[in-house]
Amino acid sequence: MPPKTPITSIEVNLVSALRSTVRPVNSAINSERTRLSGNATDLLTMAVTALASEFEPLVPHYFPALLNLCTRTNKVFITRAKAAITALVENTHAPSIIHYSFVSITDKSVSLRLAAAETLLACLKTFNPPDLEKEQRAKEIEAAIKATAIDASADVRKVGKQLWEAYKILLPARVHGYVFSNQYTRTS
Repeated sequence: MPPKTPITSIEVNLVSALRSTVRPVNSAINSERTRLSGNATDLLTMAVTALASEFEPLVPHYFPALLNLCTRTNKVFITRAKAAITALVENTHAPSIIHYSFVSITDKSVSLRLAAAETLLACLKTFNPPDLEKEQRAKEIEAAIKATAIDASADVRKVGKQLWEAYKILLPARVHGYVFSNQYTRTS
């Protein structure tokens, strides 16, 4: 996680402005109009980059809308959403991202499942291991690995395999317990 810097009044004002415009910005993100949605997504990407960890309280407001954008069939929407999600993961290190991604990992949309798995992989690569070791987060990551391992989409399974490899490296103390618990789950 980047070192904490003193919060400036500009950052405080930007966070409060973004908090007060949640509904219109999310509405623009979810718009069918490519330009409107793209501008709103780019706004979030720039805000996340500028605010870094100060954006964390806004994650529950904006992250679900970005994930929802990944359900579209238009590649332009998906590419912009993934870029904003990547910026969010890399700059905020917000633990709630893991939960929202985990919830989306079983959605019927293949593009959303793929985006959620890629987001979890980015979290594993970016977050500090002690933050990932917390019981609830580790269980959600383990459940996501299990879900991606049996997914119908080959692309999701491929990212699931990368998730497993990263998990083994970052949380070696939990690997034995996870493998042992799943061994009995499969045979029963």
